[in-house]
This record gives sequence, C-alpha cells and structure tokens, in this order.
Amino acid sequence: MKKSIYLDRYAWKHPVFGPTQYHDADIIVVIPAFNEPGIDLAINALQSCEAPQGQVLIMVIVNEPEGITSDIHQINQEAFDRLKIDNTRYSMLSCFLSLPKKKAGVGLARKIGMDEAVRIFNHHDKSGIITCFDADCSCDPNFLVEIERHFNQTNSNTALTFYEHPLQGENPEAIINYELYLRYYVDALRWTGFPYAFQTLGSCISVKSDAYERQGGMNTRKAGEDFYFIHKMTALGKLSEINSTTIYPSDRLSDRVPFGTGHAVNKYLEKGDPTYPVYAPAIFNDLKDFIDQIPTIYESKHIIPSLPRSILAFLKAQDFEQNLAEIIDQTTDYPSFKKRFFQWFDGLKVLQFVHFCRDRHYENVPVMEAIKWLNEEYLSPGIELTTKEDALIAFREFDRKTAFHSK
Repeated sequence: MKKSIYLDRYAWKHPVFGPTQYHDADIIVVIPAFNEPGIDLAINALQSCEAPQGQVLIMVIVNEPEGITSDIHQINQEAFDRLKIDNTRYSMLSCFLSLPKKKAGVGLARKIGMDEAVRIFNHHDKSGIITCFDADCSCDPNFLVEIERHFNQTNSNTALTFYEHPLQGENPEAIINYELYLRYYVDALRWTGFPYAFQTLGSCISVKSDAYERQGGMNTRKAGEDFYFIHKMTALGKLSEINSTTIYPSDRLSDRVPFGTGHAVNKYLEKGDPTYPVYAPAIFNDLKDFIDQIPTIYESKHIIPSLPRSILAFLKAQDFEQNLAEIIDQTTDYPSFKKRFFQWFDGLKVLQFVHFCRDRHYENVPVMEAIKWLNEEYLSPGIELTTKEDALIAFREFDRKTAFHSK
C-alpha cells in the first residue's frame, strides 16, 4: 500500500470500509446521499452507462446528522436498503453514517467518500479517477467512457463535466432562469479574460486521486463545498472540461442548503420576480478593464489611477498595494507574476468584487437584458434571442463547443 501523508494527517479519521472491501478500481464514483427517496434514478443511470476499459466502483455515502427526525431517518434507511443490489454491472459499496450535528452536511459526506476512494486506490498502489455524482442526478450513457477517455488523453488533474438541467419538470421557468444566470456569470467572467471561470456544480467534478491528495482533499463545508474545492484545485493547474457527455442535475425544490439548484428554485417560487435580476454587465466591463491593465500594473508596480471607480474602491478595501508588493517580491518575471496574481485574485475574490459592486455601484438587471449584452459582446456571431428558453439552448450550444479550459 502506498504511503500517504494526506491519509495520515488530513483525511477523515474513521474509515467506513475495511481492506477486504477494497475492490480494485480505476474510476470510483462517489455519491453523498441524504433524504434521497429517488436515489434509484442516479444508480440506474450509472449502472446503465457504457463500460469503460477500466474497472468502475460506485460508492454511496448515505448520511444524516445525529438527532435527525424519524421520517427523514426512515427515508435514509429505505434508500440504504435499496442499495444492497446483487449482480450489478459495476461494483458497489454503501454505508449509512450518523454524523456529528455540527459537521454533518454534503461537504463532509463528499469528503468521507472521496477519502475512502483514496484509501482504495492507495491500497492497490495506483492513482485513479474520483468522480463526484449526486443522488438526484442522471447522466448520458457515455458518461464513464468519456471521463476515462478524457483523463487518458490529457494531463488533467481536475475535469468538469458539462451539465444541463432538465426543462420538462415541475418548475421549468425557475430552472431556465437559474441556469441562464449560471451560464451568464461564468461566460461573462470568460469574456473579461479571467482565467479561472468554471461552472462549480459538485456533481460535475472528476479529479485524479494523487492531485486530490496534494491539494488537501475536499472541505467539510455544509454548502458551497464544490465552489471552494474547484478553486483550490486551480492552484495546482491542469484543469479542463469534458463537453462530450452530460450530467443532468435535479430540478427539485430543496431547503437543505443555502446555495444550489434546489434552493434557487425554491427562492424563485417564493418571490416570483419574472425578470430574474442578475449582476449588471457594468460590473464585468469594469472587471475587464482591470484585467486588461494587469501587464501595466506589473510594469508600474502600482494601482493605475484611471481604473474604474468600482475597482479602485475594492482594491483599497483589499489592501491591494501591500498584496501587489508581496506578489512582485515573490516573482521574477511577468508569467510568474500573472500566475501568482490570479492565485490571489481567485474565483472567491472575484465573487467578492462582484458582490461589492452590486451592493455599492451597480444594481442588478433583468436576466434577459444581461444575456443580450453578453450575446453581443462574447458570442461570435451573436445569436438571435427571442425567449429565455431559446437563449438557454443557444448558450448551452456555445458553452459545449467552446472549451475554455482545454488542457
């Protein structure tokens, strides 16, 4: 078995499977499950996938916080019982965990499963692929094949699979608005030249197990664990997209976490603003002005006074001059400066800037107003947009064929 500092120091300290259960595998799909009466959908989708060349293991971490209500406990127990399936196409491991109330959540459950995957790979002296999935997702039949092919043909450490929310469910308007917002935000960042613009859905993540170890593994946040994990992996580099297959996240209501699809759908149905306000294009215009001036900032070693007012105010609040001096002091040329600069001005910092602007400079605008702006600025040629659904389909097609992160 490979020696692992990560497993010794940083992994979840309580292995949930024993070495006799460590099936040899090349791809391990990790599924956290809480209050998932329809988990069969996810399992059936994976078991129906075309077979890759390597061995596949599906691992389900059914979990709940201590003291959970009896009705949800019953749902969890029934889901766990249904996972005891014989003669499946791909091997399966499942457990049912009661987790400390203060720590319980999707981040911890995902971490436990991903750490178990590392233990299995290390037991067999290999680095394999850890693929995240959610218990209410489905996928294309070529999902596993394309993940394997992608990692075999690239030097990626981390890859993000293309996604589409189903539009034929109970809440199509809410889902269309939410996915338009997601695609607008990421594509607007890409238009600015920001190098770390990713869709950050947990069910879309695949990562090499050795890279996962080197970057300290998954965090235990109760929500937003996927956002923080993906942006942590950017520091290691070699992040790419898999656009040749698709994940289909659920469009159901949810109040389990303050982020994500279910929360967005629930919030929309409660407030029901049909314009669906999103971040103003002016924010991204200012951000682009800043990013375009980075070479000049490197040469002058100071903030440029002609930068937009929003940028100057945000940089002052972030003590930018001191951070800039430290970055310059730690680098020897512009490429190394640029790399280190964007480790400081990362996805979280950019989101903080966007919220800073929204709260102090530019009010939100209707989503279609923002989409039409981005269509004119970024899509080439621009697409004729009539309805929100037309816009979403057009942006999906654009995002699928435009691999922004390809290495």
